[in-house]
Amino acid sequence: MAQKIIYGTVGEDSTKQGGEGFTVESPEPGIYTIMFAQPFATPPAVVATLKDWGADNQIVVKDIDTQKCQVYIWDLGLKQQSATGSPELTVTKEKSAFNFIAIGEEN
Repeated sequence: MAQKIIYGTVGEDSTKQGGEGFTVESPEPGIYTIMFAQPFATPPAVVATLKDWGADNQIVVKDIDTQKCQVYIWDLGLKQQSATGSPELTVTKEKSAFNFIAIGEEN
């Protein structure tokens, strides 16, 4: 089978800024669903990187199948409980621009 590559850049507002062969939507802030125009034969390998990132942001690709995947972006922070207490880690979803590439077998 032939190899297929889909890549793109997505804006924080879920607009497609570059690439072809996919659409994107954001059901809630910090979650992006990438839908492949033509499905892969098997689930592809998908890698995503933050475009305009902060040092405390994380990006995760989840729920990859032949037709779509989801990208989650998290903001990690520390919340000080009190002057004498230990800080607490806070994790919230955050909108952010990102790049991605999906590589797999053509259907």
